[in-house]
Amino acid sequence: MKLGFYPVLGKSDFVRSKGKKIPIWQLLEYQPVGWLYSLAIKAEIVPDSPIVHDCGSFNYRDQDIPTLNGKYVDAYWSIHRYRERSKVGDIIVCPDHLLVGENIRERQEYNLKQAETFIQLAKSYLPNRIPLAVIHGQSLSERLEVAKYLLGLGYRHLGIGGLVSQAREYSINLHIIKTITQVVRSPKAGVSPSLIDSERVLPKAGAMPTAGVAIAPLHEPNAHLHVFGLCSPQYAKAFIQMGLSFDGSTFIREGLGGGMFVSHEEKLIRIPTHCAPKCNCHVCRVLNRHRIDPRLTNKGRTHTMGRIAHNLNLVISTYRKFTPKEKIYLVAGCGKQLTYPAAAKDLYYSQHFQACRRYVEEQESRWYILSPLHQVINPEAIIKPYDKSPYSLSHQERILWAQQVAESLIQVASPEIEFVFLTGKLYRQEVTSILQANGYATKVPMQHLAIGQQLAWIKKELEQEKQLVLDI
Repeated sequence: MKLGFYPVLGKSDFVRSKGKKIPIWQLLEYQPVGWLYSLAIKAEIVPDSPIVHDCGSFNYRDQDIPTLNGKYVDAYWSIHRYRERSKVGDIIVCPDHLLVGENIRERQEYNLKQAETFIQLAKSYLPNRIPLAVIHGQSLSERLEVAKYLLGLGYRHLGIGGLVSQAREYSINLHIIKTITQVVRSPKAGVSPSLIDSERVLPKAGAMPTAGVAIAPLHEPNAHLHVFGLCSPQYAKAFIQMGLSFDGSTFIREGLGGGMFVSHEEKLIRIPTHCAPKCNCHVCRVLNRHRIDPRLTNKGRTHTMGRIAHNLNLVISTYRKFTPKEKIYLVAGCGKQLTYPAAAKDLYYSQHFQACRRYVEEQESRWYILSPLHQVINPEAIIKPYDKSPYSLSHQERILWAQQVAESLIQVASPEIEFVFLTGKLYRQEVTSILQANGYATKVPMQHLAIGQQLAWIKKELEQEKQLVLDI
């Protein structure tokens, strides 16, 4: 499971334009690492993207006997639903109950019983899915006991839940999450009195039943932890630094309430739509072409979903600032060529190619050349001049070429890599969608610029970098 943000999917996450449905994930400039999908709703799932399938406990939080759509929620029911809705590699969450109301002990027992049954069913019926169980407790020490119990059952993906109700208690929540993470992952992290000070603000419930299962040592360095429902930039920055994943739906709630996000440094500020200036972000530019205005309220669902897409785009863009990404630059092998074999970086000598080359070499990052003949070329590789352009390829040939390019790039890059395209549309159109479907981030900094404007942009960027070096 990748670290980072998993937005929550709603019932109908799309905008409608000219009779067609456009999913909001197709509007985004960047894709999140994955999505969270609840069994409480039936929504269209993002294709070829990592999905966390949640049991929907927030929807039955007020029920002592958990039900969804008239069905009792337990390990057997959820495994059946996950078989219908999940794919190989997805995360499937064990049914759990929030510790609220009067019957806390019964809810605790339910959580532990379901966890024991669920992992056995997952191994038998969904061996290619990843089971995750959620840590609940009314004190930090109780949460640590639950974490130990779940590790003993064999879980290696643990969720931390039940903290949304006190989301404003940032220091308390972060203390709980940091302590659980440190104790689970580090063999030297004992549970000292200083680590459980939060018990004074989180009253402890009754003793933890163990259901007769042997308790394993509380240490698993490869365990992955996921935080449910906390996703403000302040939390997000801390979680990314700690190597956690997290989810949230604030972008939906604010959008439905008529609020638009604007970004300020590492913060997201909510402003009423009637006060919002016209936005020129990627999503809003696309929406404008479809005559959808996210600033409009009470004018139909389409404008509201546009606002939600805008909010999500800003959320993802803000969170990306917290994760320094290694970049791989891609340059189009086009324009004039030498008449004899040479290193690929020298073979193409047009002004545009050499400007892109200077720019990427200044970044001191890996870069490759995209070629209609050779697909992906190392700049140092010796190749012969050739006469082939993407315009000479048929539509089917271009799709096949894009698949070959994407496969070659995936082989040389981890999923944490960001691909930066300094290419024309034909060199990237199909490639970017394939990379994004495989979880890679893509960026096109000169997307809407003509050739002359691209040269001017590169020149300006190089001058700024040179000035920065001089200033330092």
